Amino acid sequence: MATNRAPKQWALTKYETITSYEAWRQNLQYTLSLDNNFAVFLLEDTTWLRKTSTNPLRGLENDGEDVPEARRRTAAQKLTHLELMLGQVANFCPVISRNTIVKNSTSMRAIWQAIRAHYGFQSTGAHFLDFNNIHLEADERPEDLYQRLLSFIDDNLLKANGNIRHHGENITSDEELTPSLENIIVMTWLRLLHTDLPTLVKQRYGTELRSQTLASLKPEISQALDSLLDEIHSSNEAKVLRTAFRRSSQQRDHRIEPSQPTNTKRGATKCCPICKQAKRSQFQHYLSQCPFLPDEDRQYLARTRQVTGEAHDLSDRSDSEPEPDTQSCFKNNRVKSTAYRVSTKQSPHLKMFYNHHTVQLTLDTGAETSMIKSSTAHRIARLYILQNKQLYRLTDYTT
Repeated sequence: MATNRAPKQWALTKYETITSYEAWRQNLQYTLSLDNNFAVFLLEDTTWLRKTSTNPLRGLENDGEDVPEARRRTAAQKLTHLELMLGQVANFCPVISRNTIVKNSTSMRAIWQAIRAHYGFQSTGAHFLDFNNIHLEADERPEDLYQRLLSFIDDNLLKANGNIRHHGENITSDEELTPSLENIIVMTWLRLLHTDLPTLVKQRYGTELRSQTLASLKPEISQALDSLLDEIHSSNEAKVLRTAFRRSSQQRDHRIEPSQPTNTKRGATKCCPICKQAKRSQFQHYLSQCPFLPDEDRQYLARTRQVTGEAHDLSDRSDSEPEPDTQSCFKNNRVKSTAYRVSTKQSPHLKMFYNHHTVQLTLDTGAETSMIKSSTAHRIARLYILQNKQLYRLTDYTT
């Protein structure tokens, strides 16, 4: 059975948002409008005076003869109905002083503004700056953040005959949400989710954005939001790994003796810093060949040169150059140990798009087997993965 009854009215709490307050206000306004004695006071142009000893009737007057007798009311009757209505508003608004609503109010608009001022979102020019304070809360869904941004802008649209002027002129008509303003809301939403997200959306949806606005693509962006964020996180992790590898390589290069160049040219001058500091006449030799170098340091330098093969390139060494005395370095060991470092380099890849999903195709790696995560395959192309018995010994990982 259909009914026109509104949900049971609830009281305002200590903490409210714009959305929860508007839901409370509209529900209360609808409930009060069901009573014909209260409906006339809910109109925007209806006003009254503060209740004082000099204005006991609050400026209300008796209805004239032009009003039907069944609806005709005296000033005292109107005052009774007005105070009954204001009392109901005060009952569901315990955060505001009761006299502020019942005795000191002059219109329903003044009551709503007083409540908004209490919660800190009164419609003023300064309140619009609070838009900068909106951010993604902990455990908040992206859609909830978008609705908060949209509700804030809707609440701050200028109203006709309001108390805010624009460039010194009064607003004569209610402001509407324009397409450009909707684009700004979506762009701000993407930026608050991740600073790199607007750039990725521009790259992925560049073809659609040539003929459509950003706000019109918001539903599609919302559906692909998880994959977009995963792509950004994967890209950032790859950058961190490359940076860490680069730093570790630089640190290994710094551990090589400074007097011995890492890429010796033919005819390069040799110089031993120990002999040169001691002002010996013979110092045209490498530090590793210095007869005054302790055996422990000589062994350490020999091991370092063996691990980092780039320290000496045999193809660049002169045929007349004497090799370091490795036997003296390892005179206590019968077996000479050798270690090699495998240099790694990221394989080239090409970024392609499939149904707005980024796919990185690895180019000419010579790999016998290519791998892809099963979740990614089902998500972008609904591929079916079949199990095989193939084994692998070495994998080139490409992000």
